[in-house]
Amino acid sequence: MKTLLSLGLAALLASPALAQTQLTGDIAGMGTRTAEYHYTRQGKVSTDTIRVVNGHFAQSIPATDDGMGNIIFSEASGGYHSQQFWVEPGKVHIQGTAQQLGQLDITGTPENNALSAYNRTVEWKDYSKSPKPAVAYQSQQAQDARQFIKAHPAVRTSALLLSRQMHDRPDYPVAEYEKLLQGLTPAVRQSWYGQQAAERVAVLRNQPTVGKPVANFSMADTAGVQHSLVTYRGKYVLLDFWGHWCHPCIEAMPKVNALHRQYADKLTIIGIALEGSSSALLWKKAIRQHQVPGLQLSELKGTDSPVITGYNINAFPTYMLLDPQGKLVAQANDVDDITKKLAALGSL
Repeated sequence: MKTLLSLGLAALLASPALAQTQLTGDIAGMGTRTAEYHYTRQGKVSTDTIRVVNGHFAQSIPATDDGMGNIIFSEASGGYHSQQFWVEPGKVHIQGTAQQLGQLDITGTPENNALSAYNRTVEWKDYSKSPKPAVAYQSQQAQDARQFIKAHPAVRTSALLLSRQMHDRPDYPVAEYEKLLQGLTPAVRQSWYGQQAAERVAVLRNQPTVGKPVANFSMADTAGVQHSLVTYRGKYVLLDFWGHWCHPCIEAMPKVNALHRQYADKLTIIGIALEGSSSALLWKKAIRQHQVPGLQLSELKGTDSPVITGYNINAFPTYMLLDPQGKLVAQANDVDDITKKLAALGSL
């Protein structure tokens, strides 16, 4: 029994889940200071302090839920530089200079080597030297990122990059994203970021599309009373995705109020706020303070809000204008675009 227990304990200690990650760094010109290591473990966001002496540091760091962590260097001016890296068993080394903290080379383990290769060939490439307009070289960078994913199907870094691409460029054909996802190895697709990428594909496939009915939902108002979107059919509906923390959202409220007054009998305004349970009081205060018009709803689940995720809302404010049949007529981040669309509809 004692022998079996010893063997079991040895096997446990040797398992990848408990293997240590040794984070080391050499950053020329940094001197002596502290940095922060941010990570999520067992659903809890944590921060560890890293002591940097003459630009060098060495510290064992814990594993994370998604396999990644962030190292953050603050500046005296109040700014900061953050770089994401893979938390893998073994030695992870950070190399760079204090003058270019935004381009730290992180290597030493398979995934970090892959991410480093991507950063050097795509992320940090100076596309601005291209004679093409900014939109064109941004499109070129996205194309290069997709080529990298296609060429590296066996690394989790590709799943991470694919997930980012779908967030940043939701207008790219969903079928092409799905091909990239299916091109990844089964092990990568089953990884944390592989599953995230699969969820993003599903979101993009089902996101609201102009000319088609949007998905119904039920959500609570400030008093906890549930409201179903489908019950507001028969009139035009303006969905206003906002939050008490969103300055552009607040600044646009007078214009949203003007629409509320102008189309009072023909347009129902429904605010959907990205808030957490801890910000519920601030949300209600903002509604009163800024005279936010219309019915106000929130799931109070923060970034885990199923409706905001399912509707693929990545920027705030976002406005969605629905016709009386619940079909999406227009979507915009500027309320002026909605004002013009309503004017073009004439009498509604």
